[in-house]
Amino acid sequence: MHVLIMQRPHSTARYDHWIHEADPTARITVLTSADAERPAGDLAEGVRRVTVDDYESPAATAALFRLCAADRPDRIFVNSEDDVLRAAEARTLFGIPGLGSATALRFRDKVEMKRLFEGLPVPAVPHRELRCGADLYAAAEELGPLVVKPRDGAGSTGVRVLADARAVRRACVEDPALLTALHGGTLMAERYVAGTVHHVDVLVDGDRALLVSPSRYTSPPHRFRTDNLGSVMLDRGSPRAKLLTDTAERFVARLPEGHGVHVLHLEFLEDTSGALFAGEVACRTGGALVKNAVRHTWGIDLSRTSCLLSAGLWTPPEEPVPTGPPTAWLLWNGGPRPSVPAERPDWLVEFSAPKPPEGQRPPDTPVSSVDSRARFLIEGADEEQLEARLRLLYADG
Repeated sequence: MHVLIMQRPHSTARYDHWIHEADPTARITVLTSADAERPAGDLAEGVRRVTVDDYESPAATAALFRLCAADRPDRIFVNSEDDVLRAAEARTLFGIPGLGSATALRFRDKVEMKRLFEGLPVPAVPHRELRCGADLYAAAEELGPLVVKPRDGAGSTGVRVLADARAVRRACVEDPALLTALHGGTLMAERYVAGTVHHVDVLVDGDRALLVSPSRYTSPPHRFRTDNLGSVMLDRGSPRAKLLTDTAERFVARLPEGHGVHVLHLEFLEDTSGALFAGEVACRTGGALVKNAVRHTWGIDLSRTSCLLSAGLWTPPEEPVPTGPPTAWLLWNGGPRPSVPAERPDWLVEFSAPKPPEGQRPPDTPVSSVDSRARFLIEGADEEQLEARLRLLYADG
């Protein structure tokens, strides 16, 4: 077996080691860039490393295609949502099993993905496609306050909230680039749902959801510049957890045959009346400390498991069972400073304060929702206790 790994330069995960441990006979090629943070000496035995000057460039995509043409891999694994589409194109062009371009495009297109929620227990949030300022006015009239976002964007980048027609006009006048994006069809609008945002992280094998972990954010992710980002696992037997789990499982079951998807990160919006709507869907593991939380509670490393599933080297258990208590996490990014209590409690299971590169200071304003100056992972018996312990992180603030 030949496995090709596309590894972004900032990633230091040891995907090649996981594959080599699962199958010592596998041939492994890693495509990355010359400025990769991971040193060449960290690669597993026998791994071939191919570097390009600029990982984001068309030249890197051309290098990917040359590798596939010269020594066709049996599987391609990517570790970032930003690589999903070009890896899918390589699979389609060279007949490699896994996520192909037609399905991958749906995961990069928020409008297309919302159509997969038709008939599910939780419907998609009301939305509109946009091509001009008139569409934006019409959307505001039909839907009320709007969230305008990149149609194929990731995370909370490029999101703006427009309260009414006056805000639409002001946005277009003050930022003509908004009109350029509208004319190019790169934006969409959806109803602004003021309330709670949930996320559901799913491990997938074919038409079966192997693991479904529902949580809720302590503040909406798009407010990361003013609020700290946090998340609390839902109580497993609660009606909300059951509804989100059922929706996620049905969503997986209706993916096209041979889709090649192994992890999903879904976000759901809950309005003040308690009604739920499906929002974002990403073909990747959740960011921030989602993987840490799932690993602590379920004993499953989503990155490692999805890597081995992609390579056909992991046999899933019939039904994963929790190996630890529920968890919550907090990032200090745009809100008040949290701190470790003077006597570090047992329930604070992880704490880190990432150091910036030498000679640089932490940014005063986070650029993305996962930027942080400190990270906390805690455990507790249920949602109520987890929330109470999160509040204790601000006790000395």
